[in-house]
Amino acid sequence: MASVRAIASRLKVSPATVSRVLNNHPDVDEATRERVLACINEVGYVPRVGRRLTNVVALAYPDEPVRSEYGAFEPALLSGIMRGLEEHRFDLKLVSIRRDKLPGETYTQFFLRKGIRGVILRCFRYNRPMIASIAQEGFPSVVVAEEFEDAKVNFIRSDSYASSRRAVEHLIGLGHRRIGIVVHNVADTDHADRRRAYDDALYCAGIKLDPSLVMELPAGISAGEQALDSLLGRSDPVTAIFATNPMTALGIMRRAQELGVVVPRNLSVVGVDDSDVRMHVWPRLTAVTQDASSLGFEATIWLTHALMRREKKTSCRRTIATSFEVNGTTAPPATPEAVRRPVGHGGAGTHS
Repeated sequence: MASVRAIASRLKVSPATVSRVLNNHPDVDEATRERVLACINEVGYVPRVGRRLTNVVALAYPDEPVRSEYGAFEPALLSGIMRGLEEHRFDLKLVSIRRDKLPGETYTQFFLRKGIRGVILRCFRYNRPMIASIAQEGFPSVVVAEEFEDAKVNFIRSDSYASSRRAVEHLIGLGHRRIGIVVHNVADTDHADRRRAYDDALYCAGIKLDPSLVMELPAGISAGEQALDSLLGRSDPVTAIFATNPMTALGIMRRAQELGVVVPRNLSVVGVDDSDVRMHVWPRLTAVTQDASSLGFEATIWLTHALMRREKKTSCRRTIATSFEVNGTTAPPATPEAVRRPVGHGGAGTHS
């Protein structure tokens, strides 16, 4: 690993100048600052703690960590990252970039100040420029669960379009024509793909898109409950729902039980599962499945190999396919009267 003195010698500046750049000192002209930072990233410099080289990879969130109501994606992702770190005995740090980054500090300076060698990034559409800036600086990084055309951005993502389309086509094949969709309102590639798959499947089946059956809500149990009340409370209610977030699907199923709407006899439900949530409900949830743990593992393996100079490829741009799994929550549609009619009054319905 390069040292401050080696970088200074290479650039023909003083070690004090390199140190000032690393510490974001204002007494450095911008051209020199950019030269030093570029060299730091090129040679893979990382700070030392005492005499020991830092061995820390960060899972960095642009804002605050994603909330638990989003489902099992984050815990599964973290599990995969931890498995990937074991090979070279790296440690993990969780970082909120907007909260901790100092004004005027480059991303490289920020990560180095935190003692971080490489970073795994979570991204949504609104903070894509931040990701592009990190990649432009050349700091070792890889994005999980988002795709970029920028060749400098490394990423690993799941492609859920094909599986989502199969899910909607499955419902159409069972005879459903009034199919609602509940989309997570956080803009990212995954949810955009699922919405596009829904539109395309209906179009190819000759079913006119009804905008009133499309609901964009924050993910969570309460969102599923709210969506079901709305989609069933119409003069022409849905007979099936595709929920693009795991917890939203569970909220739909819970509210259906409260209303006495039996799944799948009175209503078919398709969800998305990032881990094995579908296996822990009854009936088992028919779902588009992606393995968030594998995303975390593969991203970490690539990044740590790159940091150890064992990754021959200079970039990582990988897409992993999802799958569609038919379980117990889909069936041919019931009559509209059967969908609307409660089995109980204000409590869980009977399944007789």
